[in-house]
Amino acid sequence: MKNRLLFLLFFFVVSVRGQLVTYPAAPNITEDNTFIYPSPYYKVELIQNDKNVHDFVYCMTPMHTTNNSKSTSWVNFSFDGEVKVRVTNLVKPIDYLEVLPKSAGIAIQKENDSVAVFTISKPGHYSIEFEKGVFVDHPLLVFANPLEEHIPDKDDPNVIFFEPGYHEIGDLNEVPTGKTVYIAGGAYLMGQFQANDVSGVKIRGRGILSGEAYEARTKNHMVTMRNADSIEMEGITMIHAPRYFVALRGRDHYLRNLKMMGWWFSTDGISAGENTLIENCFFKVNDDAVKLYQENTEVRNCVIWQLENGAPFMISWNGSKDFGNIHVHDIDIIRVEHHWDNENLAVICAIHGGKANISDFTIENLRINNSKWRIFHLVTRPNRWGKWDPYQGSLSNFTFRNIEFFGKQSIKSLIMGHDKYHPIKNILFENVVIDNKRQTIFKDFLIIDKTNTNNILIR
Repeated sequence: MKNRLLFLLFFFVVSVRGQLVTYPAAPNITEDNTFIYPSPYYKVELIQNDKNVHDFVYCMTPMHTTNNSKSTSWVNFSFDGEVKVRVTNLVKPIDYLEVLPKSAGIAIQKENDSVAVFTISKPGHYSIEFEKGVFVDHPLLVFANPLEEHIPDKDDPNVIFFEPGYHEIGDLNEVPTGKTVYIAGGAYLMGQFQANDVSGVKIRGRGILSGEAYEARTKNHMVTMRNADSIEMEGITMIHAPRYFVALRGRDHYLRNLKMMGWWFSTDGISAGENTLIENCFFKVNDDAVKLYQENTEVRNCVIWQLENGAPFMISWNGSKDFGNIHVHDIDIIRVEHHWDNENLAVICAIHGGKANISDFTIENLRINNSKWRIFHLVTRPNRWGKWDPYQGSLSNFTFRNIEFFGKQSIKSLIMGHDKYHPIKNILFENVVIDNKRQTIFKDFLIIDKTNTNNILIR
């Protein structure tokens, strides 16, 4: 009995005190590197159990000339318990402070003119805001991971193990079926992974996968797997993609705690197969963050920073096979940098030009900050990406619930069916709040084409 009490006391003390793991920077990350280098803008100190650790602050430069941010800095660590974060702004006095997402409820305080402090008690992806508005110059992101579980043995023949350091893997790096690719914290991989006709592949760790060597559309997606089942990805950071970050076909995929930051047009986040769960991921991408193109997809607890091109959630350009049963929920969209009138610029978007009948979507509990564009853009019509069928192709049975938009739309949302063969029908808006006002009249926020839409409801 005494030994049991001692064990419980020890477990309680360890749980309360917590644990903090930081990672070394790879040797290629120097001031002379064009693509990734030590941040000249911020210094970050982590404090737990009266121990202070200086965490390496990464910085990456935008690769597309129209990107609004001049750079992005970030830190990456794993922990449990509670961690105090002290941030020093190295370039200007602090006159504005906020931590996004707002739903995290993190209070930040100014310690002096250049230092801010805050405390986190659970893993998450946070943006430390020193500027107010949609467009900011040099943001700082904090990727606070959960502690890793079941780190694989590097001598296991089923494990491809990348230790801390710099690794050039090339753009045709094939992963065999059943293998685990482990990218340790402090490992920096330059290249891409691909696979065909595989199952049970895992890519995980706390390291970085970079596509810095490839200009836009010159190579494939960062992780491409075709005819692939039961793919798992967890924990890694991916940067500088020339196309999508993750493109999976097949079914039964599980993607969690991925961090994706890219600049080129056509830098989409995730497109995955049927029966996919995407959770606790961070997106800062310059095309669609999540493609909702496949049956039985769930997306939850993600944080999205949408750059100027694409939509946080794209439903269809060219769907040719009927699909549905999509659930998106508990999402924080912390910034949407739309500022020019293109058809794919909305938070939730469909320009459906294929023959699929797309139905049974529930999108709920979305919180949208730092956005001035439209929330919804749902249309059926021919487009350059679709194979138009003159007699079929529709959107139906959509529920949008608990959508909160902190600001005003500069351009109204739109629902428009193309003709009687391509209708949009049975759409429910429930508790849509814009600029702190619950919407009760469609004309206040939404244009509806009544000719080819029906049963559009608000409550």
